[in-house]
Amino acid sequence: MGFAAVNTGNNLLFLIVSSLLGFMAVSGCLGWMNLRNLGVTVSLPDEIYDGKDTFVTVRLENRKRFLSAFLLRVHISGKDARFPLVEKGCVESDAVTLVFRGRGSKLLEKATVSSPFPINFFVRRRSVSLSVPFTVFPSPRECPAVGGTGKKDARGDAFSRSKGFGGDVAAIRDYTASDPLKLIHWRLSARQGELKVKEITAPSEDPLIIDVLSLPAGGLEENLSCAAYLVNRAFRANRAVGLKVGSRLVRPDLSRTHRLRLLTELAVYGTR
Repeated sequence: MGFAAVNTGNNLLFLIVSSLLGFMAVSGCLGWMNLRNLGVTVSLPDEIYDGKDTFVTVRLENRKRFLSAFLLRVHISGKDARFPLVEKGCVESDAVTLVFRGRGSKLLEKATVSSPFPINFFVRRRSVSLSVPFTVFPSPRECPAVGGTGKKDARGDAFSRSKGFGGDVAAIRDYTASDPLKLIHWRLSARQGELKVKEITAPSEDPLIIDVLSLPAGGLEENLSCAAYLVNRAFRANRAVGLKVGSRLVRPDLSRTHRLRLLTELAVYGTR
């Protein structure tokens, strides 16, 4: 059209084509500026199970001093977090549900930020490095209860510091995927805008040591899933639990940190 305008001396056509090209140039420049100086951070929960829905918080920071950012999408592992407007110097958050496949240690390497701004004529994208390490635990699979051995001097035999049932409220903490819904503190959750659960004291039982390779679930993956189920159930019942995986023995304990350590041992077994 530009050549036709020059050859025929049609100034009106020439002006129209020039205006369209100028409009595309301005659109490209605005779209490029819209994606500049953006920071993405991803917060993963400390309990992630193979094949289970995981709520992930995505935060987008607009580091520009003078300009807001519009119509943004952050693409992570097949899901999009949407941010219609991020004011200059502000941080906005959105939550997405992701499903991770396969147990073991993993790395969330990058996210893609895209936007159709300003006129949805082009969709521009840029990659943002994340490098967020996380561990995917085996998916808990219900299996029969097993007996255990343990010494009476294991921590938690005399009294409970973890959640149980029927006792007094010991503490309030953030909700995790393994917590029963009946322990949610609804009033406090509504006040703070995020789910909180009550930790209830309960009498302790004798320690339990789970021998993963001796479980009757079947193959290795089934045994690991069964062990994850037994670990979570033992802690819900306020029972100190330990783990035997091959020649490695983890002594029983009752703390939440200990439970995550046991689940991590199950997640990485045979992958290193």
